[in-house]
This record gives sequence, C-alpha cells and structure tokens, in this order.
Amino acid sequence: MTRAMFACGLVFALAAAAPTAQAPEKDGQRELTLTGCLLRAGYAGYQMEGVTVDAIDGKPVPAGYKTPVTAQKWTLQGGGNLGPRVGEKVQVVGRSDWQQSPAAQSDEPPKPPTLEVKALKTVAASCS
Repeated sequence: MTRAMFACGLVFALAAAAPTAQAPEKDGQRELTLTGCLLRAGYAGYQMEGVTVDAIDGKPVPAGYKTPVTAQKWTLQGGGNLGPRVGEKVQVVGRSDWQQSPAAQSDEPPKPPTLEVKALKTVAASCS
C-alpha cells in the first residue's frame, strides 16, 4: 500500500514539474542562422564577416535579409575549437539578442553583435 502511495505521489510530482522544464527561455534571445566567412579574432576567439541572416527562430527570413545586414561582423562564443575551419564560408546556428535596426548616426563604429554558437557547418571551402 505504501509503495502504491509513493508511486502515485512520484507521478504527481513529475507531472507538476514537467511544464516548467519544457517552458521556452524568456531571455530576449532568438535563434539565428547566419552564413559568412569564419575568421580568427585574437588568440582563441572567432568572428564572422560578410554575414547574411538565413533564418530567425527557425523560420526563413524575407529576401531583404539575404543581402549583407547592418551587422556584417559577428563575434562568436562557444562552439569548441573552430580553428580548423578558419577561412571557410560557414553556416552557424546560435542564440543572440541582436535586432535588425537602421544605421545609427555615431562617430564610433557599432560593436559587433555576439552569437552563442550551437551548431556550425561548412558551406564552402573558402570565403571567395
């Protein structure tokens, strides 16, 4: 009898915890798919240049985004050792809080947005 009550209580506890475990992140970040040239940035850092946005939150973007966007340089975080792929044209999927916005009038160049790398694949062996 106590085993049945324990099992029933365990099932209810797991059921109550399940919705919170599956809730999407509300951190203001979106999943982006970018294509561009992978370059080294400093000793152990990486960046992308000539970036186009292919998808936002898994949905293909309108044709206007297919041309290089305002933020043509991106700083990459995570993704492991990307060194062997430097100089290749790559497609990267990751998370960022970047938003497309009109060019700001400022004397300073804008800081490149950051993308937390989740996946990377080579699109072409070179960037040209």
